[in-house]
Amino acid sequence: MSKGLIISVMLFFVFFISCKSSIDNEKELLKWLSKTSNGFVKNSKTNGFVLSMKYLPPEYLALNEYKKDAGNGDKTVNDYLELFNKSRTFLLTITHDDENVDASKYGVTNMSDYSQRIKDLSFNIKESLVLKTDSGEKYNPVLTTMENLYEIGNKKSIYIVFSDDYKNVLKSEKLDIVFQDTFLDTGITHFVFKRNKIDNLPHLNFLNQ
Repeated sequence: MSKGLIISVMLFFVFFISCKSSIDNEKELLKWLSKTSNGFVKNSKTNGFVLSMKYLPPEYLALNEYKKDAGNGDKTVNDYLELFNKSRTFLLTITHDDENVDASKYGVTNMSDYSQRIKDLSFNIKESLVLKTDSGEKYNPVLTTMENLYEIGNKKSIYIVFSDDYKNVLKSEKLDIVFQDTFLDTGITHFVFKRNKIDNLPHLNFLNQ
């Protein structure tokens, strides 16, 4: 192999690596976050239900809030980052292989049960979720909120927030989120995230801070 060809190959790999260390737009960011090898999303399948837990980094959350409030003040993305940097936010998405099976209606026989299921998925689910740190602490979410209630299809999405008031939520090298399901017959599911993955987001070139 000639010296010139070797240099060309080396330059290509340098360029390739540099491209992978930054993201140019929000579409690329969403694609990057959804790629399982990047460590931001964990999936499990039981009883026909597909459970997907995704870590939502502060930069993504801050950008969303900034866009919602665009034109309503002098806040920058950094202003929102100060808020979201104090917690860990996850998105639990529940679907089923059978599009006719909906988590909000599974095993429900009447309107009273349905109303209770909505409350369970929206608020009471926090009692079924525990975050375990690598030093042994266990914490429930400070907030859970269900979205997509009226979405066409059987997908349900639940935002889950763990506060850093617990001190070790941001410092733990491993975050094991345990979902002890009492609604869908999926049993106990562990979603394990590593800090060196979820705190290693590529540089966002498009983020206007």
